[in-house]
Amino acid sequence: MKRTVLTLSSVAALGLSACSEPASDKNADGTEQSEVKPETVVAPLTAAESIDVGLAVGEQAPLDASLLINGTQTTLGKILEKGPALLVFTRSVEWCPYCQTQLKSINAIVGDLQDRGYQLYGLSYDSPEQQDRFSKNQMLEYPMLSDQPSAVIDAFGLRDPQYTEGRAVGVPYASVILIDKSGTIVAKSVSGDYKKRPGNDQILELVDSL
Repeated sequence: MKRTVLTLSSVAALGLSACSEPASDKNADGTEQSEVKPETVVAPLTAAESIDVGLAVGEQAPLDASLLINGTQTTLGKILEKGPALLVFTRSVEWCPYCQTQLKSINAIVGDLQDRGYQLYGLSYDSPEQQDRFSKNQMLEYPMLSDQPSAVIDAFGLRDPQYTEGRAVGVPYASVILIDKSGTIVAKSVSGDYKKRPGNDQILELVDSL
């Protein structure tokens, strides 16, 4: 695999197909909806909407960062022993419908990523129990990584600073981070708008451009 470092702006933006746009992701009292609605649509992320925050392409990922996978403690370094990783940082499997939609959608490219040498992982601050429930209900074919204290999110510099109170404190920007086996970040996509995220075709194109 060529070691060319790229960001989302290097590739064409392709989106998830959808039939309609939701009017709002909040309930009447201002809280966010807790269940996936059939009309929830994740809009495609364009290069212009990708923001430059967190660890840069070419920098070393925090290999000693502690995570839980299936309730068992591990580190990012141990995860990379299985090969290069594509990490999808997402806000919550429990209450964010855009996250739920994205996590279900990327289930379709697990095999495509493995063919390209990448293992897919979802990462959120949800508890292992919450992640396990969602994974089983949606029959996810990839593991979720639990970062309840948001320590890994912070180590990558991806915490969304707009949330200072309530349940959203500690959530990351919706991000896709590609890391090679040595722990170097080789590509990244960070969205400043949680309603907009790279689609499956866009993710595969980014991987193929490395």
